[in-house]
Amino acid sequence: MKPNPWVAVLNITPDSFSDGGRFETPEAALQRVTTLIEQGAGVIDIGAQSTRPNAQMIDAQTEWQRLEPLLADAIALCHARGVLASIDTIHPQNAAHAVALGVDWVNDVNGFADADMVAAVKDSACKLVVMHSLSVPANSALHLPPECDVVKEVLAWFEVRASAMGVDPARLIFDAGIGFGKTAQQSLQLVLRAADLKQAGVSLLIGHSRKSFLSLFTDAPSAQRDDITLAFSVMLLHAGVDYLRVHNVARHVALQDGMA
Repeated sequence: MKPNPWVAVLNITPDSFSDGGRFETPEAALQRVTTLIEQGAGVIDIGAQSTRPNAQMIDAQTEWQRLEPLLADAIALCHARGVLASIDTIHPQNAAHAVALGVDWVNDVNGFADADMVAAVKDSACKLVVMHSLSVPANSALHLPPECDVVKEVLAWFEVRASAMGVDPARLIFDAGIGFGKTAQQSLQLVLRAADLKQAGVSLLIGHSRKSFLSLFTDAPSAQRDDITLAFSVMLLHAGVDYLRVHNVARHVALQDGMA
């Protein structure tokens, strides 16, 4: 049986590109967890650092000050309803805190390049989301060479990174990093050729929801890009993508029900 593919985004931030500032308080964040569970999310990915272009990076202590008041309760809410909890962090100490609280996934947009991050999670049972990026936060001026085969490039990167991590491949989830170190056209190529990314041999996650590459098709601001996001989601499901990280869970669950 395939897992529930919907990875819901929960940003505990003042400045995320889509919903910054909406769920900063513990009460608002926990209510949002409950709502996402009720809407049908399979995983809830909780982050306290915006990675949008030009975002202000925060240190590990500041990030943990945002997360600590709610993370244990959020994980408990998820587990009580059979939903997985994910922590989105680049800081090893915060990943370790989350592991100790029972989190199911650790999502590192730096792709576990930090040996301390690998050490923080290596002996846990967590799934590890390994994302390709050239910079965090995303920088539109820094991207893969325009002449490269972007699919081959990110697959080769993942092979090297997975080998260096030295963990059971069954624990790894490959995220090609839509919008991180790619032009809009390169991000589009990764989405259109998602089936080729399955060559990584592990579970595949695509985070295309409301991303800037969609401006190739619409002038709508990020929060109004759900229609085009859904169109690509259908294609990605048919391509065999295991997990889709999305903002509008309710519409995606309704979409999947309609496809059944």
